[in-house]
Amino acid sequence: MDKKEFTVSEVIDSIGISSHTWIVFVLLAFAMIFDGYDYMVVNSTNTYIARTFWPDVAGATTLMGSLTTWGLLGMVLGGAVGGIMSDKIGRKKMLTIAVIFYGLFTLPQAFANDYAFFCAFRLIAGFGVGSCIPVVTTVFSESMPSKQRGIFVTFGMAFMVVGWVLAGVIANPICSTETAIVPGLCELVNYTANDGSAATMYANWRLCYLIGALPIAYGILLFFVMHETPHWYANNGMKDKACARLTQIEQATRHTTHTYDPELLVIPPKPAKVSVDVLFSSKYIVATAAIWTAYFVGQFCVYGMNTWIPTWFQGVGYSASDSVTLQTWNNVAAIASNITVGFVSEKIGRKRNLCFSWIFCIVAIVLCSMFVQANNFWLCVVLMLLFGFALNYAITAVQPLMPESYPTAIRNTGTSWCQAFARFGGSASSIVLGGIAGMAMFQTAAGATNWSMVVLVLIVPFVLGEICAILFVKETGGKSMDQLAEEEAKLANSEEDGMSRFIVMLVVIAALFCLCIVCPLVVTGWSKLAIALPLMAVGLLLPFAYFFVFAGAQVAKNKAAMAK
Repeated sequence: MDKKEFTVSEVIDSIGISSHTWIVFVLLAFAMIFDGYDYMVVNSTNTYIARTFWPDVAGATTLMGSLTTWGLLGMVLGGAVGGIMSDKIGRKKMLTIAVIFYGLFTLPQAFANDYAFFCAFRLIAGFGVGSCIPVVTTVFSESMPSKQRGIFVTFGMAFMVVGWVLAGVIANPICSTETAIVPGLCELVNYTANDGSAATMYANWRLCYLIGALPIAYGILLFFVMHETPHWYANNGMKDKACARLTQIEQATRHTTHTYDPELLVIPPKPAKVSVDVLFSSKYIVATAAIWTAYFVGQFCVYGMNTWIPTWFQGVGYSASDSVTLQTWNNVAAIASNITVGFVSEKIGRKRNLCFSWIFCIVAIVLCSMFVQANNFWLCVVLMLLFGFALNYAITAVQPLMPESYPTAIRNTGTSWCQAFARFGGSASSIVLGGIAGMAMFQTAAGATNWSMVVLVLIVPFVLGEICAILFVKETGGKSMDQLAEEEAKLANSEEDGMSRFIVMLVVIAALFCLCIVCPLVVTGWSKLAIALPLMAVGLLLPFAYFFVFAGAQVAKNKAAMAK
């Protein structure tokens, strides 16, 4: 054995791309495919579910949007709890539990006979989905060489979008079938069409949720074939297991007998605290502001529009089947963007890439608003390819920054809480956009929703995202996870002063939840009230105001300290 000190990152970087890299990649890719399917299947089937649960309420936009919201709220809770648990019990255990969990609780949705039952299990299943995504991001960041880390993190996220596409590809023919695919389960539904005429269909959408139970089997497979990351072992005092795992990785790649001495393993300094409030301390508030605001914007726009794209195109005049097809093209482009963004991020840097992405999104939104039209399906396909590429490029550009913003001890806590908070944006957006769609100012002369005007609303969050990226994002590309941790350790800022800021953030989140989710669902005729739009705007803008105040002040202090 060599008698030279080493870190986990140094060993992984020295080994480079290996068989271990690709095994981890494949295991996480399938977890994300199942995860993406579970999320998107409700958006691909919500028109048919709405006809089943509200057969006489044509155009129940707020209620239809809430079908997505319940799953996203479950993802909020799952991300918040799952991240903390992953840092405590390990990446492997948490990912296995999450995958089995969301498969298990997707199954009952196939048998739902009313809105409450369906939404209850969407909420519970969302808990597993929300736990899965940040663990995958963290495992990628801890398992890949530093030079390729951004590529693998973003490429891995592409497989979640593969799941989105599969949801559309599977749901469209199943839901459109004019006979009962599973007699006894897929009942005949009589409903009122948008033109007021009587119509019938079979509830074949239920089969899509039976398929959504497949992750149960995959979770069991993960338990037997996946390994814990050396970073987690080392950070939790298990140097011997960390070194044993590093030896396994090297032996599998180089076919050597070299082993690593636990006594020589160097672990970067840990934060003084590992509770959630440390994310809001002087040391980490700027990093938290950078990724929370950026991912909030991305989730609001991507998840909100994925809910309403089929409705948008049905309003233009396309059939339900063609509308889901256009949504699927939007998600096909998202795969391409997720693959591309990592390579660009490694070439030009995380910050430049993110700033560019917001401008790109604004251009795409304006073009789609201007040129989406009836009776020109292939033009709409091109616009959806542009739309899907731009919006998903932006949200994925944030992904490498999440695990790179925090040390190992709080990495998954930081990543998962960022994603959990941002899903409030996704949860709210499906309802907020549905509420906006029902407002008089967004109606055509004929009384239909002018979705081209609704889409333009997305320019506002993207402008805010651009401002936050310029102010708060720090360049992290090309550095090892241990180097980033050492840089953070050298900062003189306190890790102990985040509790008060954390409490204020909880108040902000509660206000967002009440104004943008509870009020539209509980208050009768909410979208018709003059005060509805201002209150929802306040709820959505409060997080940005919070970060401009607290993180902005810290940026000023940091610059002043550097100037001395």
